[in-house]
Amino acid sequence: MAKIQIGSILKEVMDRYEVKNTDLARIAGTNPRHVSDIKAGRKSLSTELLTSMLEAFDELAPGARMLFCKMMAGTGEELKQSMTIGDKIAELVAIANDDDIEKTLQAVASRWKQGYKVDTSNSTNILESEEPEKIPDKIGV
Repeated sequence: MAKIQIGSILKEVMDRYEVKNTDLARIAGTNPRHVSDIKAGRKSLSTELLTSMLEAFDELAPGARMLFCKMMAGTGEELKQSMTIGDKIAELVAIANDDDIEKTLQAVASRWKQGYKVDTSNSTNILESEEPEKIPDKIGV
């Protein structure tokens, strides 16, 4: 695979998971400029550096390593297209900070309070008439 393809995949994964050159470089044992040059296709990378970067992904952004490998194997697009909303939410929660988690839980609680209805003729998952238990406005972390 050409180095420009590796660089563009690296850039896409880093952008998607909001991984900074400085953080990846620090953990992988290189410098941020080298990471930038790889992403731009100006430099290639050794097997050792690639391994270090993948291990750094594990620490910085769970899921990033898997996406990078799948994209390198040519299956990343199918993976992204087949993801459900729940999969995407779970992926975002994995990299969210405490404030984002709190906002997410408040949004879920609000949605739950409104009730939900499954739009199928044979489903019994209708909660519109049930009163959900009280959920505090502020959830302690």
